[in-house]
Amino acid sequence: MAQAPQLDSSPLSISDRDRHSESPFNPQGYVARIALDSPEDLKRALLRAESLYLDGKVEEVGKPLAFIIHGPEVEIFFKENYQQYKEIVDIAARLTAFKVVEVQVCETRMGVQGKEKSSLVPFVGTVPFGPSAIDELINKKDYVYF
Repeated sequence: MAQAPQLDSSPLSISDRDRHSESPFNPQGYVARIALDSPEDLKRALLRAESLYLDGKVEEVGKPLAFIIHGPEVEIFFKENYQQYKEIVDIAARLTAFKVVEVQVCETRMGVQGKEKSSLVPFVGTVPFGPSAIDELINKKDYVYF
């Protein structure tokens, strides 16, 4: 049986709920915690993912780190806003190309902003409702936040 990757010194970490469990916890994946719903917070999370990739930690996970965007920062990934958010979009595109991250945005938030899926940059997918998608990853698919 494969052992869980050693992640003690990296920003990729097990939540307190899982750390105190009686049995060893083997996360099935990782989802970005974007707490401030801001472009800066998203950029920090993407740069953290890039650092993990460069340190060889992402290969240990075996699947892209999930980025499910459901706050006002959804606008970052609209084609019309590319120039304004170019640096963040370029980082996300590069990490997606290397299969380090998978970026998805909330269709509900897009609807509130009056946008269609065709408004998104090509590498970004969608989920019907972001908070539910995150909840499913955490509570049903054994993902943990990083």
